[in-house]
Amino acid sequence: MRWCYFCFVLLLAGSCTLSSGQEATLHKAVTSYVDAHNNGAVMAYVGYTHPNIVGFYEDQGDSIFRQKFELFSPENGGDYIQEGNVKEIEKRNGQIHVRYLFDSYTEMDYEETVDKIGVIALSLDDGVTWFFAEEEDYKNEKIFSKDEQLIAL
Repeated sequence: MRWCYFCFVLLLAGSCTLSSGQEATLHKAVTSYVDAHNNGAVMAYVGYTHPNIVGFYEDQGDSIFRQKFELFSPENGGDYIQEGNVKEIEKRNGQIHVRYLFDSYTEMDYEETVDKIGVIALSLDDGVTWFFAEEEDYKNEKIFSKDEQLIAL
């Protein structure tokens, strides 16, 4: 019985981890996403945002789309994110969702943390490509159905 319990715990722990290849592609994507966000690179930021989110805001009209994806560059201030920590990983049928919690700053000197920003990294192809969703968009059932949300927020 003890052997079965050990195997179950080992299987459970192994199912919530990423391979080295998945970690490498995720790290590269997270770095690019954060750089796009912090540098005001709107086209890159939109490119890394999950297509469901982009489509949802496109359907709302140009002004709402612009408002959602308006980023602030270092020249005109805004919020910056840094120090993303993995909080949760969920996998199902080739899909991987990774929840990050980032420190948010209002100035690029990173002196004072203003807030925490939750971001979900999503892969539909077992970690080959990654897209991102802020937590408020991830839990919006008009964007992602409950079945599509592997992480309960």
